[in-house]
Amino acid sequence: PLVDLFKKVLPHQSRALEARDRELAASRPKGLRVHSRRPRALATMCGDVRFRRTVLVDGAGLTRYPLDEELDLPAGDRVSPSARSFLATCGADVPFARTAELMAIAGGSPVSATTVMDSVRSAGEAVAGIERARARDLFRDGVAPRADSAAEEVLVEADDTWVRMRDGSMAEVKAVVAYAGKEEGRGVEPVRLGCVGEAPGDFRGRAVAQVGSRFDLARVERVRLGTDGEAQYVNGAASMPFADVAGFIDPFHVFRAVGRCAPSPDGSRLVSVLRSEGADACAGAIEAMVGAGTAASGAEGVAAYLRRHAAEIGGGPSMGAMEAEQQHMCKVRMGSFPCAWSPAGADAMARLRSWLGSGFALPPRTRESEQSPRRRQRRERKLARHLARRAGGRVKSEGKGWE
Repeated sequence: PLVDLFKKVLPHQSRALEARDRELAASRPKGLRVHSRRPRALATMCGDVRFRRTVLVDGAGLTRYPLDEELDLPAGDRVSPSARSFLATCGADVPFARTAELMAIAGGSPVSATTVMDSVRSAGEAVAGIERARARDLFRDGVAPRADSAAEEVLVEADDTWVRMRDGSMAEVKAVVAYAGKEEGRGVEPVRLGCVGEAPGDFRGRAVAQVGSRFDLARVERVRLGTDGEAQYVNGAASMPFADVAGFIDPFHVFRAVGRCAPSPDGSRLVSVLRSEGADACAGAIEAMVGAGTAASGAEGVAAYLRRHAAEIGGGPSMGAMEAEQQHMCKVRMGSFPCAWSPAGADAMARLRSWLGSGFALPPRTRESEQSPRRRQRRERKLARHLARRAGGRVKSEGKGWE
């Protein structure tokens, strides 16, 4: 019954839009003339809405759509802003075809899975633009992001996971989560960043800017970075612009590597040495086994790693949430379904899920932000030709001549 009610309301929405369009056309600024009236249809959460609106033309020959401009509707987009938000938000959680079905079940306009995919892609690209702008403002211009919270100590965890691409290869999804301590085993006020294809240096800079969007950077006194031991994340502690930064390696992966340095039960004994006596003692035991010829292949590299990162293995605050973070933020959507991603699609999905998981609102789709480069260039060429045709004039002098 509710869906039937919405459908009865649609004609009234169309008439209301057309009435508003006539008011805007009647009060148009001087210099604009009415060119025509053109139809437009929008897919909405209540079904298709069809209306006609006035087209105005200015002295340069540029067209204006007063109703579209007042509603801030992107040119050529047949989906309403609220419907786009639904498709992007729902498409970040469930398959694209299922999202289209859910919109139809709720009484919305029928859309294709491709429309859902495009909504997710455009939302992810808008998020990427915001994240890059924040990092540029912070590291180039010295302007910190506007934070919505504050904390003296921030715990940061970073890791990667892998998703399958269309060509059968695997792509790395880099992810970071920052939070102000834990309550009941969960991070407090978490903020996230996920992406595909970013260089390690760019990723670290954007991660810091993303942390600053949640926690006021000027009030952060201590940062504790937890990683699984990969160089691109371990080295991130040195690049963080904070006075007190310490990095810690999650011992889970280290224990597993140490346990493989010798056949059982010697591998288990090496793990016990690492737990009780520390990394240096364990490295010495592995080196002794290498000298005796009882160690497995690759044990020398593990011993060298233990000595190099002895101060970072274990210790520090309780973190260790990154494995679950990757599962719930990335793998549950990007790896659980039979998906085959493109590089751009995987990057957009990782960014969008991290953005929504941080509690941020979707970037609004505006008429200006969604204007295509081709349309923008065409308008600029028309305006340039119009200005070139205008004859030059002399401004009447005021004051003492030289002024």
